[in-house]
Amino acid sequence: MTGKSEMAVKDFLQSLKTGGKQYKDGLSVFPLMTDVKSAYDYITLDEALSDGSLKVTEIGSGTVPEIRVLNSGKKDVFIMDGEELVGARQNRIVNISLIVPAESEINIPVSCVEQGRWHHTTEKFNSSRNISYANLRRNQKESVMHSIREENSFHANQSRVWNNIEEMACKMSVKSPTSAMSDIYEKEKNRIEDYRDIFKLIVGQVGAVFAIGSDIFGMDVFDREDTCKKLMPKITRSYVMEILYGSKTEKQPGVKDVEVFLAAVAQSGFTAKKSPGKGMAVSITGKTGSGTSLVADDAVVHTAVFNNPEQKQQADKADYERLTYMDQPSRRRNNIIR
Repeated sequence: MTGKSEMAVKDFLQSLKTGGKQYKDGLSVFPLMTDVKSAYDYITLDEALSDGSLKVTEIGSGTVPEIRVLNSGKKDVFIMDGEELVGARQNRIVNISLIVPAESEINIPVSCVEQGRWHHTTEKFNSSRNISYANLRRNQKESVMHSIREENSFHANQSRVWNNIEEMACKMSVKSPTSAMSDIYEKEKNRIEDYRDIFKLIVGQVGAVFAIGSDIFGMDVFDREDTCKKLMPKITRSYVMEILYGSKTEKQPGVKDVEVFLAAVAQSGFTAKKSPGKGMAVSITGKTGSGTSLVADDAVVHTAVFNNPEQKQQADKADYERLTYMDQPSRRRNNIIR
């Protein structure tokens, strides 16, 4: 790992400091801070759509895995992976964090989150309060990273996205005529709002590590505190969705567990690839988790890392096999004799 972008990500990850835990109903949130300062001036997707400087449309008559973004403004626009765009022929989520340069037009990689519609409800896409709920976002991240590695593209496995939404709708007893992710959020909006005042941002916060039960699930971190203020509510909502069903647990990780997780992520492998927009997309592959960073104008604009459930399953299996091995009568007898 010798590239400038890769080194920037590693250095930024090593700069992160952990704040005190916030907890409710099995969800733990650990604020992240950094001394690294970013001078990169950009605006978010919601801001650009609100001021009219950004226009998002279908490409021609429409193609599921890509949409067109026109930035007529004087500032670059940051779009975070998982952000939902609603309307046009069908609702989509963005596959990877990217920057749409000022006064430019680009196509961006997306996935459909509304399987049962393919007709216009609006000419243009509009913003949403929602992003992919945490489990869908983790699975999509894994799929996109596989695509980067094997196909040199930023596409996701569309069937897996649809199947994930169908499973979530079943868990939440949601009946959606178009199998839309937004209908799941709509049904649960009142329960999600109950958590709004539980998880609050603190001064200097640029990101957070999230845990469900005793297991760290993932992290998001930005280059600027004001970006975190604008986007962290969406991210937190996506994690709240994961604790609305199933049994609650009082098991919680501590700050030390988070510090170990962050240290392991900082020791990951880093591989840079030209982003669909401005800057570089850096893949992060480690023992405890994997994800991506967006680097532009010498700033690590956004990093999203999720733990690797397969790796945890392998570790659990190894522990089980070790205990089973030691439980064999001959093994216990030999241990006693020794």
